[in-house]
Amino acid sequence: MAFFLISRVFPKGLTQVLMYVTQPKFVVAVVVLLYHGNQILLLRHSYRPRYPWGLVTGWVKPKESPEAAALREVWEEIGIRVGDLHCFYMEVLGRHHLEIGFWANVDGQNTSHPSPDGEILESSWFSVDQLPGGLLPAQIPIILQAQTHRQREFS
Repeated sequence: MAFFLISRVFPKGLTQVLMYVTQPKFVVAVVVLLYHGNQILLLRHSYRPRYPWGLVTGWVKPKESPEAAALREVWEEIGIRVGDLHCFYMEVLGRHHLEIGFWANVDGQNTSHPSPDGEILESSWFSVDQLPGGLLPAQIPIILQAQTHRQREFS
């Protein structure tokens, strides 16, 4: 109601600035699991010394769909092009953070190279039953959830 009244008094541009400044900001992130058979691709990140291993992740840019962000992040981080993405997970983390999870199958165990910006040191394929030490703990439930979703998809 307040912005309706303000919009009647102030110019449109000022009303939009007031709305932007007073409303909570929200960020959207994507997490992507890549499968080859029953193995998943994990990345060793340079900026997380305690838990270096993890999934492909990244922020959704303004005017970018979550699917496009997922495809872009996979390409930027490991240089792999993927086809069909399957959304399996959406969760609000904290008050201002939405995370959306996707999984995709890849043809063959693509070898990837470290990212040119130094963010990714290496990548490797792991069985879900034998995940490496140093895996970011918060990503283990996400991996298990993707497994369940993927198994339902193929049954």
